[in-house]
Amino acid sequence: MKRDFDDPLYKDWRKRVVSRDNNKCKMPGCHRSGKRIQAHHIKRWADFPTLRYEEANGITLCFFCHSLVSKNEVFYEPMFTEIIANTYGNNSGH
Repeated sequence: MKRDFDDPLYKDWRKRVVSRDNNKCKMPGCHRSGKRIQAHHIKRWADFPTLRYEEANGITLCFFCHSLVSKNEVFYEPMFTEIIANTYGNNSGH
C-alpha cells in the first residue's frame, strides 16, 4: 500500500506528532526546528500497519536527520522508542 500524504488520518497523525514534539527535531544533539520538521514513523509504516496512526509511533526529525535515518530505521528504533517513553511516559499509545 502506497502512503497517501493527503489522507486525513495521516495528516492528523502528523499534526499530533509535530505538536507533541513542539515542532523540534528530537534527534539527540540536533536543535533544528521550524518549517523543515518532519514526522517519522518509529516502526516502519510499511511493516506495521496497525501502528501507522499511533502518536507514540511517531517522532519529529529535521529534514537532515530524517535523511540519515531513512533506510536505517531498525538501528534507530530502540533509541527513538526510548526518547518517546522517557519524554512522554508510558501513555505512549503502544
